[in-house]
Amino acid sequence: MKIDVESLDEREILRTMGYRGSEIPTDLESLIQRCIRQTLDTIQPRAVFRRFPIEKDADSIRIQGTDLILTGTSIQKHLETSNEVWLFAVTVGQGTDKLIRTALSEKPEEGVILDSCAAIAVETAADKLQEMLRETAEREGKFITSRFSPGYGDLPLTVQRNFLTILDTSRKIGLTVTESFLMVPSKSVSAIIGISPTEIQTKQNPCDGCILRTTCELRKAGTPCWK
Repeated sequence: MKIDVESLDEREILRTMGYRGSEIPTDLESLIQRCIRQTLDTIQPRAVFRRFPIEKDADSIRIQGTDLILTGTSIQKHLETSNEVWLFAVTVGQGTDKLIRTALSEKPEEGVILDSCAAIAVETAADKLQEMLRETAEREGKFITSRFSPGYGDLPLTVQRNFLTILDTSRKIGLTVTESFLMVPSKSVSAIIGISPTEIQTKQNPCDGCILRTTCELRKAGTPCWK
């Protein structure tokens, strides 16, 4: 399915860049706005998602109807009250990677801004899909968790290949995975969302499902953008 992303939050772009100034110089403001327009003109946000019941063992969670097994205490805690999950993947397309690579080689400053713009674009698309899934669950009188991506906590990144195969992302949205389990296009998100019959009391760290969680300077500094 296609997802409409019509605008990008400039504040979030600045945060992912690590910008800490109270005022934005005019030339930087102009450059950011140009990069936002380029990004919006280039991205092709698409998503795929499937819903599955789950079976919990002592040390793992099985996605019924598939051979995918989720291991680790982090995902077990995340899905503690859930009896179903949505698996989903979102990408903004190969054109964005090419745009960033070209800019980094010719105009590095612009490339850095475009990289942040693209990261915010895919997060925005993932947020929109997540909201749609929340509304679906709400109509059923159910609740959802926040998203949890392969590689977070002690959930191995190695599940990524099987995860994307189950969703048939290569055929449906052009999303593949490398030998080192990284997604191509790079500005993509894969995630698990739990579906619970009861209201979820625990709150997950918003960094958990973020595409920037491994490189974010704000997170490293202990001042994440959501605080």
